[in-house]
This record gives sequence, C-alpha cells and structure tokens, in this order.
Amino acid sequence: QSLDKRPMPGADESAEWSEFISCVADCVQPLLKQAQDIGFCFSYPIEITPECDGKVLGLTKQVDIKGAVGSYLGAALRAELEARGEHPGRIVVLNDTPATLLAGKALAKGGYDGYIGLVAGTGCNTCCEIECGRIGKLDVPGGRKMLVNLESGSFAGFARGDADLAMDADLPDTGEYVAEKMISGRYLGQVCMYTLKMAAAEGLFSERASEIIEKMTEVVTPTIDKWGSGRFPKGFNSEDRVNLVYIINEIFERSARCIASMLCGILEVTGAGEARPVCIAVDGSLYSESKLLRPELERFMDVYAGEIMGRRYEFVNAENMSLIGTAAAVLLK
Repeated sequence: QSLDKRPMPGADESAEWSEFISCVADCVQPLLKQAQDIGFCFSYPIEITPECDGKVLGLTKQVDIKGAVGSYLGAALRAELEARGEHPGRIVVLNDTPATLLAGKALAKGGYDGYIGLVAGTGCNTCCEIECGRIGKLDVPGGRKMLVNLESGSFAGFARGDADLAMDADLPDTGEYVAEKMISGRYLGQVCMYTLKMAAAEGLFSERASEIIEKMTEVVTPTIDKWGSGRFPKGFNSEDRVNLVYIINEIFERSARCIASMLCGILEVTGAGEARPVCIAVDGSLYSESKLLRPELERFMDVYAGEIMGRRYEFVNAENMSLIGTAAAVLLK
C-alpha cells in the first residue's frame, strides 16, 4: 500500500546532494499524515551514529551524487522536511543488508541459532551479529552483540581473470569493490560481455557470432541470464550456443561460489548453525529472479556449509525484505 518506486538520483547522470534529499523528501512527505517516524534504508557505505543517523562514507555502482560523502542522511532529510513545514518524528538510518537481517528476524517462525543478512541484487553484501568484545576498534566490553555490516563487496581476495581486470580498468572506480564487480547483478552482464569478446577474439565463435559480440557495448545481467538459460540471441549457430551457455554458466557459478564462501566465512566466525539452523535472510533481484544464480548458490551451500562444515541453515526470502527490516528498525526504538 502506498509503495512508490523511483529511479535513484545519480545512477544515470550526476546529481547534487540537495537533489537527492529533495527526492527522498518528495517520497516521504505524503506519508507523514499516517506516521511520523521514518526508516531510511541506504544501500551504500555509511557510518551509523549513536543517534541512528548515517554518515555517507562513499557511493558504489557508479552512482554519482556531488556532496554526498561526509553528509548525514537523517539530519539532511529532517532539515528538508522541516523547511517544507513538516514535523517528522524519529529518523532511523540503516544499510539495506542489516535491514534484510532484521526482516529475517521479523519473519522468523522457528528458533534459529543466529541470523545472517545477504543482499544479492544490484550489489552484493552480507551482515551478521558479532559479540562486541570481538570488535577491537570499538573498545567496548563484551557481553552484547551488535549487527555488523561487513561491506563484503569490497573484499579483494578472490582471484580475478583477464575479463574482470579489463572491465574494472574501464570503470571510474577502478580497484574498488572488487568482489562486488565479480559477483553482483550490476556487473555480471558486463563481466560476461568482456569474457565473450575475449573468447571471440580467440576464435571460439563463428564469424557471424563474433561480429555480433564485437558490436556489444553494454549487456545487462537479465539478458545474459536469459542467454545462459537457453533463450539465445539471433545469429548464433549450434556450436556458438554451446560455447555461449558454457561461458555464462561458468561465470554465474563463480558468483555463487564466492557468495557461498562469504556465508561460510560468517558461519565459521560466529560458530552458528551447529545445533540449530541459521536464518540466512536474502534480498535482491539476482537471488530472486536469476534462473542461474540461486540453484548454484544452494548447491554450493549444501556442499560447503552442510557436508563439509556440518552446519545447518535456512534461506528466508520474501518480497521487499529491506523494506520490512527498515520498518522493524524504527519499531525497535
């Protein structure tokens, strides 16, 4: 009810911070007659303050908002709404991955040994509960747990191939968020395109298919997912199609393997899932819509988390997980 989806300012072309905040206020203002408290889910790196505001640390996925870094989301939104004559209540800012974890808690029907938040969509990130005493930079006593947004998309430990390096070199933020560029929905289509171009240059495709591949400038992940699932582009002969499916499926399999390793790393660090299952709350279009990613992720988790580590887990996914979790964060006070 009253769900309104709009393009992210700065995604297609550069935007100013004031434009972004004005856009958010436009979305929120009509709802203030129904509720005063606001949950603000921001899918980019932020530092959460004790007042539950969020300081923008940076932007990813080539989003460009001038003046965003160093600004406080909650304070800016409050100022904009008050300038419009509104009187908002409490504003709680959080990242979409902790919001997804909270949605898992809100939707949980059984007793879980722990919770993990996973976003596998345009971006890729994980979140978990860590005992405070284990977080050295906090310098606080143990005994309590807190949600930690791991920003795992910035992990640089996965081995990259020539196509990864070539794509990254052509992006304005070369060298940043290396893992996300290898495994997330924002980039998988392009990684496949770069790989196909290299394969064509090495003679793996027919002359006609190579001409088609060479003309490609940007291929989105849903299109690649269709090709890898058997809905082929025109101009590819039977051998071309075999090679096309093989290459695409290998890249999606790699993405699933990397995501599984992130989840298994969390299970190892937290020790959860030995006696009772862990709830892995998942949000994102790559997980829910890709025909190639989800089966592979579940297969790798069965092998690595289940058979090798002996851990129990359950994926929990519903529509608008981050929205549910953001509402839960506001209600938690």
